[in-house]
Formats: sequence, structure tokens, C-alpha cells
Amino acid sequence: MLADPDLWNTDQMNGHQTAKYKIYDLSLSIIAWAFVFSLTFYLWEIDYPDVHNRLSFTLPNIALTATCFALYIAGVVWRIFSRQINYRGLILQAAGLSILLFLFPNGVIVILAILLIAQLSEYLSAPVILVVAVATPLIYFLQMPAEFAWFNIILFILLNLFSFYASNRMLEERKAKEINSHLLRELRATQSLLHSTTRRDERLRIARDLHDALGHHLTALSIQLEVASQISMDNAQPHIIKAQSIAQLLLSDVREAVLDMRSSNELDLHSALIALTDDLDNLDLQVVIEPDLVVSDARAAEILFRSAQEAITNVLKHSHATHCRLSLIRDTGELLLTIEDNGRVKFPIKPGNGLCGMKERVRTLDGRLILNTDKGGLNLQIRIPEPI
Repeated sequence: MLADPDLWNTDQMNGHQTAKYKIYDLSLSIIAWAFVFSLTFYLWEIDYPDVHNRLSFTLPNIALTATCFALYIAGVVWRIFSRQINYRGLILQAAGLSILLFLFPNGVIVILAILLIAQLSEYLSAPVILVVAVATPLIYFLQMPAEFAWFNIILFILLNLFSFYASNRMLEERKAKEINSHLLRELRATQSLLHSTTRRDERLRIARDLHDALGHHLTALSIQLEVASQISMDNAQPHIIKAQSIAQLLLSDVREAVLDMRSSNELDLHSALIALTDDLDNLDLQVVIEPDLVVSDARAAEILFRSAQEAITNVLKHSHATHCRLSLIRDTGELLLTIEDNGRVKFPIKPGNGLCGMKERVRTLDGRLILNTDKGGLNLQIRIPEPI
């Protein structure tokens, strides 16, 4: 029995989760940036006595300050909308913020630093973030008069730590949802292949039963009718001949039905691969399968499916690729599965448990697994003899 499709219908939800997080991140960043930008320029223009700055309110200084603010928000936008982990946007953001922290040691710019601490969880390890969270207020407020410096240092260190804790929890929750989405996608793909295999096996069982039982009985009936036609009286002869003709016709129909059922025993590997690769966040994945390609051997279909599953998992976890292409074609008496991406490759390539497992599966069918990195990214080919 197939599972309720609504139970597994999480593609649309997960497909929009990343966009939702990006919108939240961008909205909060723009609001905080606009507030700090406006307040900084306002207090600077009126020369508020308790707010310190290193520059006079002149046109060149205004242009310099505006450029630093622009660098910060440009880094935010670049980082958020990049399709892979983007350190350049983060560096641009940090550079603009560092200059502003030096030019305006007044307790306002540090709001942007708190926001940046919350965004570092995706890029740096926890010890490094903790050092930055403590060092930034310490260096920043020691530039100010000592009356409230230590109070502000302690306050903003605590705010940084809280920001880091909250963002880290949100990141862990998002990763858990992504893992759950990936597992559900693999489960749907496996379910599709299992359903196709079960349906194929049921057709073959019915074909065997028709051939062995009904076909046998119809053959016996035809023989009996043939005997009866030899010994029957003249008035029964036409009816026996007609019954014999009907029996022969039924036997011919049964044989044709059995032949049709046996000839349509291909597995729906195409649907399983589509389900496996459907709606992957941050990865443009193209699936190309030869139109007339039929895989009727269950073992070959399983090995191709599991290999594609493991290869895509590796692309998502290790390569940081933005584009991936999966193809399955016939090539000189072999089935050729190719997975290629534009991600980063670490040399030398050390096969892990997943890659070793792929090699072991392929070898059971006298196949080959080939890795190629000549064109940038990783090109993985699996060749197995086409089942007869």
C-alpha cells in the first residue's frame, strides 16, 4: 500500500524555507542598517556632546562615511543572495564595519557589530566567534572616555553572546530541517522504485500463473476436443469443431497476454531519479535520461539508483557546487550513469565509506566506477553491462 502523498509533500515547504530565511536576514539587516545610518548622521550633524566621532561634518567625510555604510550593506546583500558560502560578501561587510567602528566610537555603530556576530555562525567556528564577540566591544569602547566604558563593554559582550547563541540555535534548527527534507526526498525516491519493482513482479507472477494454469487447462481441453471429434456422432461433430476452435482461440489469446506482460517488465527508474533530485535548495540539478532507455533488471536498477543517491549527497555535503548534471544513457553495450558538478575538489581525493560502497556495488555487476576532475569540479561515471 502506498503512503498518503500529503504526508511526504514537503518539497514546496522546504523549497521556500531558504528563501524565507534569506528574507528575514535581509529585512533585519536593512532595518538595523537604516536605523544606525540615520542616527549616526543625525547625531554627527548636530554634534551631540555625548556622542564621539573622529571626523568633522564635511562633504568629503560624509562621502567617506556613506561609502563605508554602502560597503556594509553591499556585503550583506552579496552574502545573502550568493548560491554558495560567500566569504567575499562577509569580508566586505566586516571591512565597512571596521572603518565605521574606528571613525565613530560612540556606541551606535556597535549595533551593526551585534548583527554581524549573529551572522558568523555559518562561516566560522564557535571558538573564533566567541573571541570576536568579546574582543569587538573591548577594543571599541576602550576608545571612549572611561566613565561608562566598562559598563558598555560588559553589556555589549553579553548582547553579542546572546546574539551568537540565538543564531546558532536557529542555524541548527535550519540544518535539521534540511536533513529531514533530504531524508524524505530519498524515501520518496526509494518508495517510487520499490513500487515499480513490486508492480513488475506482480505482472510476472500473473503471467506465470496464466501460462502454467490456464494455458495448461486450455491445451488439455483442446486435446480432449480433438479426441471427441474423432469418435463423436455425425450430429455432434459441428459443435465439437466449433468448441475446439474457441479453445484454440482462447489459448492463443492467453499466450499473447502472457507475452505482453513479460515484455513490459521495465522498472520506472526515471521517476525514482526525478523524485530523488526534485527541488534541491541552492543546487541547479539537471536530469537527462535517454528517452527509450529501459532497465528491467532489478539489481542493476537498484545499483544505479543507490549510486546516484550517494553521489548527489556528496555534492550537497562537500563540493559547494551550484550546478550538477545527472545523465543515464546506453554506451556500447553498457549503461552509463554520469554525475558531474562545478564544485570544489580537494586533492588528493580520499574515498570515504560512501564512495567505497558505490565501488563495491558496481563490481558485483562487473561494472566500473571512474572519477575525473579535468574540467573542474568532479565527474563521476558508473558503467555496468547492460542486462540482456
